[in-house]
This record gives sequence, structure tokens and C-alpha cells, in this order.
Amino acid sequence: MVSIETQLALEADEQAVVAFLEEHDGLLFREGEPGAYWALLRPRQARNELFYARIAWTAYTGAPPSVRFHDGIGGRTDIASAWPNIPGYRIGSWDICKPFTAEGFAIHADWNSGPTAWSSTGNPFLWVVQTLQHDLNGETYQGRHG
Repeated sequence: MVSIETQLALEADEQAVVAFLEEHDGLLFREGEPGAYWALLRPRQARNELFYARIAWTAYTGAPPSVRFHDGIGGRTDIASAWPNIPGYRIGSWDICKPFTAEGFAIHADWNSGPTAWSSTGNPFLWVVQTLQHDLNGETYQGRHG
């Protein structure tokens, strides 16, 4: 369960995320669990593709969220084809090992300082979604796994 402060901060930052995703043919849905969202994302070069990312915050803005891809809203995360083929997006481990996810910071304690440290300034929710979209639009995106 997340704090009231986390819920209120997420609600305050949510509209900017919705607007950003709409610009990129995506959507944002709140999950029944407070602090959890579904971001539906489309790669720029493959608009027919749709990825379902579950973004779950425990302490917003103070810590990164858990981010995992699923085969649909409420679906399974352990399906290779639900995951984009991008370096750091790890099937088998079913996580994203990058400095914008709770999973990445859990593996790399060294990311807690320096240029990779989590920043709680601005709108971190928007930054996480922009990072996901950037990765899907980037040169390292190689379609879906499996």
C-alpha cells in the first residue's frame, strides 16, 4: 500500500503522462492497486505494435518504480513476446536493468550515486514514460522478443 502523499503526487503528475502518451498513440490506465498504472506504448517505427508496461510506484517521487511488460492488462509478464527486444530489457529475468526502474537499482547499488542516481525533481513519472518511449523509438529497438 502506498502513502497518501505518493497517491496525491502521482495524481498531480499523471495528466502530463497522459498527454505525452496521447502524442505517441499510447494510453495510460490506473490499476485498482494505488500507485500502479498500465502504459500502452507503440514504437514509432512499428505503430501496429502495442506493448503493455505495468508501472508500480511504492514511494513517489523518492524511488523508481517497478516496470515490467505483460502480454496484456493484467496479463503475464513471463511471456517473451510481451517484451521489446532492447538492450537491458531482460527476458528470463523479466525486468529492465536500467537506472529508471526499481529492478535496475536493486541489482546495481552503485547507481545510487553519481549521474545514474534517481532524481525526484520535476515529474519522475513523465520521465520514466518518456524513457520507455525513447527506448522503443531508438535504434536499439529490434521488435518483439520470441
